[in-house]
Amino acid sequence: MALNKKIDEIGSLPRLIFYMGVRLLILLLGVVSFGLRTEGQTVHRVREGESLWLIAKRAGVSVDAIREANQLKNDVIWEGADLKIPAPTPKPAISESVPITRPASPEPPKVREKEITSVSPRSKGPLSEAGMQVLQLQVMLDRAGFSPGVLDGYDGKYTRLAKTLCEAWNPTALQRKVPATTRVKVTANWQAYVDVSLPGSGKLPDFKALTKDKRVMSYYSASEYFAERYHCSEGLLKKLNPKVDFSNVSVGDMLQVPNVIPFEIEHYFDRKGEGIWGSGLGKASGKRMVYISADDMTLTIWEGSQLVRAYPITLNLKDSPRGQRELGPITPGPHYSRKKTGLELLPGPNSPVGIVWCPLGDGFGIHGTSNPDSIGRATSSGCVRLANWDAVRFAEKVRKGTQVKISERKRSVGG
Repeated sequence: MALNKKIDEIGSLPRLIFYMGVRLLILLLGVVSFGLRTEGQTVHRVREGESLWLIAKRAGVSVDAIREANQLKNDVIWEGADLKIPAPTPKPAISESVPITRPASPEPPKVREKEITSVSPRSKGPLSEAGMQVLQLQVMLDRAGFSPGVLDGYDGKYTRLAKTLCEAWNPTALQRKVPATTRVKVTANWQAYVDVSLPGSGKLPDFKALTKDKRVMSYYSASEYFAERYHCSEGLLKKLNPKVDFSNVSVGDMLQVPNVIPFEIEHYFDRKGEGIWGSGLGKASGKRMVYISADDMTLTIWEGSQLVRAYPITLNLKDSPRGQRELGPITPGPHYSRKKTGLELLPGPNSPVGIVWCPLGDGFGIHGTSNPDSIGRATSSGCVRLANWDAVRFAEKVRKGTQVKISERKRSVGG
């Protein structure tokens, strides 16, 4: 009370200066205390494009540990801010082929670690029990919008990355278990999208011959059609259906397929070989931001500070654009033309740009592919490439004018 009385005797301007001085002193004390380094703890300055989960992943600690150390109420961080990074908890060395889970995250379907390492997408025979458990996880991730890429029952890099992202941003999705597979009846629709007489193969179309012949870039086989429809490799499809002769599939046959929301090409591409403009691609409402990581080969979609979708991609580490871009008008069933190679190709799922084109300017774009198995592995001619089913799901979430940020590569090629 005596102090307040004394302050009241001071004029209004000196009083203001007094209070500002007190606030400045408190601020300086906070800065000093933040800059102190405790044993095993470091301070990280947030760089452009970094997220909390990425910082946690690189530091080897959990997102929850960083939140607690910095008293964060959510995952929003700002470029230039200093974050206290607690020392990682020592843990025994494990094989890189085993997914690393954070103790605080919900448990995914149990997968026996020793069996995971022996599962190969190229092995012969039916899918093993361990492979079926991995497939169930891949299906759940795909349904949640955190795509592991081509479903193959194999615990690879993009399955583990999708799992890490889903645990951080939509953990409840992994608690809603769904069957790994389902049975579907073959209808006559597939025959309109398959042309077994096309030159080349589904893995390696003969683009020069197709330029000369001017033929729609259809699927080469029934197995290619059904594999892409259910987001999986042809090898997995045949493991799930060991008694089915895909060269002689008939209407009414039953197939065992991954339990995903099917990629129904007939909604985006008609039987005459043209894109369907009323398909809803590029018509999304709401404001979203797209971030493409050259390091992780991943495209993510953000709503404010919330990550809502993630897809594995392929891009050219040398020639792909960098920095801020803006999406142009999105085109379903794009024609393909490249002066450098002389290729002039009609649309179709086996076009080099797949089933949809999302332009970024200067001849670059985000698009599908004729070979989904190459995503995240091979390089592109400069564009950003996704599996066709991921490309249309991406295009349904954006529109003309959506901002796209493409990061510089921070790690070396071998890093």
